[in-house]
Amino acid sequence: MHRWFVLLGLVGCVGPSESGGAIDDPPDAATVDPSPLALPLAPPSPAANPTSPAKVALGRLLFWDPILSGDRTLACATCHHPQFGYSDGRQTSIGVVRNAPTILDAAWNGAVLDQPVPTCEDAPMFWDNRARSLEGQARGPLTTPAEMLGTSYTSETIFPELIARLAAIPAYAAQFDAVFGGITETAILQAIAAFERTLTNPGTSYDRYVNGDTTALTAQQQRGLAVLSDNHCTNCHSGPMFSDYALHDLRVPDLPNATHDAGDGSNRFRTQTLRNITHTGPYMHDGVFANFQQVFQFYRQATQNPIDPKLRGVRTPSPQEAPDVIAFFAALGDSPFDASIPQAVPSGLPPGGTP
Repeated sequence: MHRWFVLLGLVGCVGPSESGGAIDDPPDAATVDPSPLALPLAPPSPAANPTSPAKVALGRLLFWDPILSGDRTLACATCHHPQFGYSDGRQTSIGVVRNAPTILDAAWNGAVLDQPVPTCEDAPMFWDNRARSLEGQARGPLTTPAEMLGTSYTSETIFPELIARLAAIPAYAAQFDAVFGGITETAILQAIAAFERTLTNPGTSYDRYVNGDTTALTAQQQRGLAVLSDNHCTNCHSGPMFSDYALHDLRVPDLPNATHDAGDGSNRFRTQTLRNITHTGPYMHDGVFANFQQVFQFYRQATQNPIDPKLRGVRTPSPQEAPDVIAFFAALGDSPFDASIPQAVPSGLPPGGTP
């Protein structure tokens, strides 16, 4: 019997799921409701920002259009590109000292064990949980000088500038009028967030497995899942998103010659989701580890004298177990997701920007 109960969690934004106690080897999928361990097939839609095809289409263009950056060179997609699982493949992103977290499946951020299901409006964002909701996440880079804001504008002046830019482009003016009745700061953020909520990756081998398809995971992947449970990695990597969304001080090493990043101010950073982890390296908040072997080696040292109590009792996968765990990681991101890139955006600028 697999220890499914240690992974049990509820998925946010669509209301709580009914669940019992421990989950044994999954029964036939045709006879059961979807597991609370699996991601739903449909993305959430918050009451304050209901999804519509027209809103998503507008948000997609804004996501790729560098017109939203102060100097018109960076787009949201610059640091969240489908080639890298909607991260950017860099250790630290342009202008900042942190690795770009993926926004793939970020619609489900905050789905954790033994706590009330978060609403979409309260979903935690960024490595230090400093923002809530995808609307809040979208606002962050637009108003940060080191990111898309630049130095020519301030957080108070950038949105009047962006509204004027968009209003001067007939295609944008028409779409905003049709979807929102006009161009406002709220409309810009809601359109981007609506598109980002469609960037989900359900239906992975793992999702099919916990929903009852006992053939969805290979024997090796099933062994890897068992290792995560037996070694208590699920102290933090739990629930449908394989993250507790809590902040932890792990004393991850700084990049050479880099300014120390204190996270939330106390050297704490959020547990990285394991969803789509094979697409989103390098790893940790500063991208200091290039591969899983380096991550495992770090944890072998970190668990010897742990600062964070959640690391007590955790055992790093052995060299013999590591291939099984990595094989299981692949099962958390092996279903298709929207990797399309628009051929053009209404501003006429290069889609994705020119960093």
